[in-house]
Amino acid sequence: PRTNGAGGFTLFTPTEERLESGLYSKRYLKGQLAVALGGRVAEELVYGEDEVTTGASNDLQQVRNIARRMVAQWGFTADDEVTADMLVGWEAPDAGRFTARTASGETEARIDLEVHRICDKAYENCYATLAKHRGLMDELTDQLIDKETVSDARPSPDCNPPPGPRLRFPL
Repeated sequence: PRTNGAGGFTLFTPTEERLESGLYSKRYLKGQLAVALGGRVAEELVYGEDEVTTGASNDLQQVRNIARRMVAQWGFTADDEVTADMLVGWEAPDAGRFTARTASGETEARIDLEVHRICDKAYENCYATLAKHRGLMDELTDQLIDKETVSDARPSPDCNPPPGPRLRFPL
């Protein structure tokens, strides 16, 4: 690679339809969490837990932001059931440090716990998926080393990918 900047870069490009509607399903958001964790989890699988770098710091911030919005803005929980006891904090999308609190300390603590649970599930999902498809991950790594940019990855026939669409992992 020619850069001494980011070691990797994940660009989230929602479909035009999704951009126009502004609507995101829980399944889609969970997928975004798993994708954002991919670099960090790949490092852990390849190099071991003690050799993980700081390279995924922005991805981890993205994971936290998505998970926080899932709970505090959209009322999602880590569980698949819908509950009447939503922890919506009615945050504005651009809420910052100097914005007035919109929830009690107790509700904030519960939101934080639910965000933690969502992030844990996303990590477990990402780890299981990458571990199961380690051959595909290694092949994609080789393609990236060779080409630097991959926008439409296709596994080779000897990689034994699971049947179905190209590199589409069940999320």
